[in-house]
Amino acid sequence: MDRPMRRWVLSWQKQNPDWHVSFNDDYDCLALIRDVFPHYLETYLTLNPVEKSDFWRILVVLHLGGLYTDADTTCRKPLSDWIDPSDEAVIGIDGDYLNRFPNWQPSGHLTSGGAYNLELPWRDNVVAFSNWTFAFRPGHEILAETARRIEINASDPFFTADHPDWTIKKTGPGVFTDVIYDWLAARGHSAPELVRHLRKERAIVIDGVRFVDRPAFHTREVRHFGMGSWKPMSVVVAWRKLSRHWL
Repeated sequence: MDRPMRRWVLSWQKQNPDWHVSFNDDYDCLALIRDVFPHYLETYLTLNPVEKSDFWRILVVLHLGGLYTDADTTCRKPLSDWIDPSDEAVIGIDGDYLNRFPNWQPSGHLTSGGAYNLELPWRDNVVAFSNWTFAFRPGHEILAETARRIEINASDPFFTADHPDWTIKKTGPGVFTDVIYDWLAARGHSAPELVRHLRKERAIVIDGVRFVDRPAFHTREVRHFGMGSWKPMSVVVAWRKLSRHWL
């Protein structure tokens, strides 16, 4: 790990001394899949390194609960300042393209359910949720459903034959966003409606899930440098002892 990244990782420890911080490499990731999620091992082994990182981050937080963040982020405020003990999850906004594509409509759907429009310069949903930083209690349904859809996408000819480079949609923030779109819809909300509110408010809680505005995970609570630290699978996971936070 180079010096800037070491400093970034240490920011999580310094800001959150009562949290356990774990730095994980390829071997740690494989061990978790093999020991805890053996039914996903075959799928995991078919993925490229970036896709494996996407899948692993979902599974490790599904299993342990807590917060995942890429190693190219810094913690700017203690987690206790922006995660409430009553929160079931904390999710940030990655992209807001509502103004750029106000009339975006899907032209098709994946086998796993996600929407897309291949005829437009922006093919994916006009709201994207961040998978470089997120927090969940263990076993949360959003993560469980994301894992299920990644397994479907991994063998879908749409990706394996037609769009092999669309990793973002296959295993990354695209599929995570697809799940959240459906989760919100089941509760009478929409992602565009949510983002419009978050342009005016810092956070909104729906059914125990705290959605935070775009600045939260870009500059304010978390600073994201966008260095692609997931490529060598260098990742950080932090979680509080479950008896003290998520039960």
